[in-house]
Amino acid sequence: MTRCESRWVNVVIIALVVILRSPTLLPSMYLVDEAYYGTIANDILHGGTVYRTAVDTKPPGMYYIYAGVFQLAGRNNLRAVHLLAIFVVAATALVLRRIGARVADDWAGAWAGIGYALFVHAYLPRDTLGANSEIFASLPLVLSVLVFLQGEEKAGWGWMVLSGALVGSATLIRQPSAVNLGVMLACLAYAWLILRTHSFGRVLAAGSGVVTGFIAVIAGLACYYQWQGNLHDAYLWAWAFAIRYIESETTFLFVLERLVTVHLVVILAWGLLWYFGIRQVVEMLRSFRHTKPVSTEAILLILWLGLTYVTIFIGWRFAGHYHLAVLPPLSILAGQAFSRFVAKQRHSPQLRWRRIRTGIVGAAAVPAIGFLIVAFATRTKELDFLPIVLQIVERTSPSDHIFVWGSYPQLYSFSDRRMATRFVSCTHLVGAYANRPREVKDRAESVITGSWEMFRADWEAHPPVLIIDMSMVGLDWATHPMTRYPVLRAYLNEYRVESVINGATIYRRL
Repeated sequence: MTRCESRWVNVVIIALVVILRSPTLLPSMYLVDEAYYGTIANDILHGGTVYRTAVDTKPPGMYYIYAGVFQLAGRNNLRAVHLLAIFVVAATALVLRRIGARVADDWAGAWAGIGYALFVHAYLPRDTLGANSEIFASLPLVLSVLVFLQGEEKAGWGWMVLSGALVGSATLIRQPSAVNLGVMLACLAYAWLILRTHSFGRVLAAGSGVVTGFIAVIAGLACYYQWQGNLHDAYLWAWAFAIRYIESETTFLFVLERLVTVHLVVILAWGLLWYFGIRQVVEMLRSFRHTKPVSTEAILLILWLGLTYVTIFIGWRFAGHYHLAVLPPLSILAGQAFSRFVAKQRHSPQLRWRRIRTGIVGAAAVPAIGFLIVAFATRTKELDFLPIVLQIVERTSPSDHIFVWGSYPQLYSFSDRRMATRFVSCTHLVGAYANRPREVKDRAESVITGSWEMFRADWEAHPPVLIIDMSMVGLDWATHPMTRYPVLRAYLNEYRVESVINGATIYRRL
């Protein structure tokens, strides 16, 4: 690849990311997960404590990212968050290009970066365009792999420490990222036991470096939380309660439905990438059959893809954005196979090569452009809660607390009003999580021990000026009126109905 071609590849990657994420630059573009992160970020800026005054079952990395952006660009400035997400996605694609070039050649790296830039947007906008944990965790993960490969080449302990620290940083954004620690350690063991290219001492030093870097990041945050006095709360919500949420009941038919309507659809939308990615994995594994050694880089990519793919099945929910985590290793593998395929097919008869190119362009462009159109078409529907936000702002002062019954944290974040309770979403109180069977959600059984006791303590400490009842707005909450729950029913005597706006009932304290 010439220097000019290399520059144009970078331009293409960046342009693809900017174009495909352009809907997020429209005024007040909002996507579901952003409400959770934004609400907790605002609570941090109001002086709150993560996992004590605002809780959810995610690690804290995304809350601090949003808080940092809001501190610099203004409260609830989602456009600034989206600009950062564009930078992160483009940077991830460029790092993938570098890894692909390192393990194969320049064109394999180029196709890896282009593949990621395209297919990371080739699904429903609410999953791909949100500034969510999969998007932000991917950058430190791909950097950790690049640094790990550098450490392998240089036999540098410092590189290994940095690699482990990057995995730790990604884990603080998304818990399943920790599997990459196992991938790296397995690769070191493979180089010692199978390839015999590393001595035991070198493997021990490199492995200890990776583990040291990982632990240092996690321990550093744990020490900070110990100083804040919320270390136990962080353990409960980011680990113990998160596992209970993952293990919460589901049904076989629901899992089967999600497999077909979400998982299979994502696989089909990314069909081109999966075809060449699996083709490359098969090519690598053939070496075992012929007793040829497979390189450490190949084992790393295969394990990275395999273990990350398994994490999609955690909790049997198959949320669309879960799948984004497999794209980095899949893009690198597909880039290698696709580069060889193009080089070979270029020598085919002209008509055959033209047909192949048309098919490839269609398989890549149709999903990306199709979902880009969907993003522009559905944008206004995502903002139908704004009239309720305006009423909250008009009827309260910035220091007032409010309570939203249902799962609408965007009312907190967009109004910039503090929560009366620590619960960003009431799903933790009643177990009505989005990706659970309807019959399970309707039972109103919380998976969080002592949740109502926490709720009562928070309410007594700062009773809300307004209650916004959203149970009649969405179908999921129609079976969960506030009067169904004794704790809430008792508090309603202290409030009167003030208005009804777009299906939401607003109560004011007497």
